[in-house]
Amino acid sequence: MKNKEKIIGSIVILCISIVFIIAGYTMSSSKENVDDSSYEDIFVEVDKSAEKKDAVEVIAIESNVVEDINIKVDIKGAVKAPGVYEVKKGSRVTDLIKLAGGTTVDAELDATNLSTKLNDEDCIVIYKKGEEVKIQNFRSSAESSTESDTHSNFSEKNDIININTAQKEQLNTLIGIGDVKSDAIIKYREDSGGFKSVDELIKVVGIGEKTLSKFIDKVDIK
Repeated sequence: MKNKEKIIGSIVILCISIVFIIAGYTMSSSKENVDDSSYEDIFVEVDKSAEKKDAVEVIAIESNVVEDINIKVDIKGAVKAPGVYEVKKGSRVTDLIKLAGGTTVDAELDATNLSTKLNDEDCIVIYKKGEEVKIQNFRSSAESSTESDTHSNFSEKNDIININTAQKEQLNTLIGIGDVKSDAIIKYREDSGGFKSVDELIKVVGIGEKTLSKFIDKVDIK
């Protein structure tokens, strides 16, 4: 009887152990399946984000490359289709002329360097025959006029007499001033330490407002 009880107890314990082992294995397998699936989802999302980022970078790089190799230039004058054209960076004037349909029959190509490299925002003018000569003559005339005006102004400035430093001969060139009045001007400036203004000349013996008005625009104190 006791042996039977022992055997039954052993069997019960064995069954309970088997139940626990099976339950533990089932839970472990379920956990592993969930973890693997989660990791796969994470890696898939990361891969997709990386692909999107790479695609954006490629588009940006291609856009910059297009900007770097293309420039816009303007062409005017004796060409068949003047206007603004987009050309490759490093193109030359001759390439631009071809894009503009070529030159007209009256174009003066000798006035243009056809091998010049183009830069962004350049404006190329193809002159007509004789037009460049006219422009050069106009510029030369304008420059000569400017130089003449400058020389004239310089001469006029040099004609002004400084009454604080002028010699007797210079003072004698003023209207209404002779040897006597020149001596009087020199004596006054020496005694007074120099003129403080042109109007002070009326204090010189023999010079009044009427005399001063004749040459006041020809004198200065500096």
